Amino acid sequence: MQSTVITICAESQLQSIQHLVEESQSESFRFVQGLMEEYRSGLNRFDKPGEVLLIASVQGAIVGLGGLNHDPYFNDLAVGRLRHVYVEAAWRRRGVGRVLVTALMNVAKPHYQLLTLRTDTAAADAFYQTLGFKAEPHWPHTTHHLQLRDAGNYVPGAVS
Repeated sequence: MQSTVITICAESQLQSIQHLVEESQSESFRFVQGLMEEYRSGLNRFDKPGEVLLIASVQGAIVGLGGLNHDPYFNDLAVGRLRHVYVEAAWRRRGVGRVLVTALMNVAKPHYQLLTLRTDTAAADAFYQTLGFKAEPHWPHTTHHLQLRDAGNYVPGAVS
């Protein structure tokens, strides 16, 4: 298997992910284009503490990307959110997504107790569950979550 290299996305690399935007749109996924628009407008630059935008490359070619933000739907600084994770179709089921999401989880661990995301595809549901994400309980705007620390089940907004 070819090695997947994960790096922080530099602004100068944004043009290099245009092929991911185009492919994702052909699959009716609009979130990669949304990421680009939010980044360019300054709405979301993944530059706050505990936030990052990563790219996955194989043999120097960018084949995936994914971000980590403070979860905007919970008023709780202990909750992070995976955002805009996308892997080029030709590289799915070859370990790229696992390496990318694992890297995002590792960045999240020192900053958050709980990691959330939202997806609406069966394939992504199965993928995230293999990485330990749970689909229950349900919270608004969230389909999956992962406890990042072994201190029991963290519940957003709960008083301890």
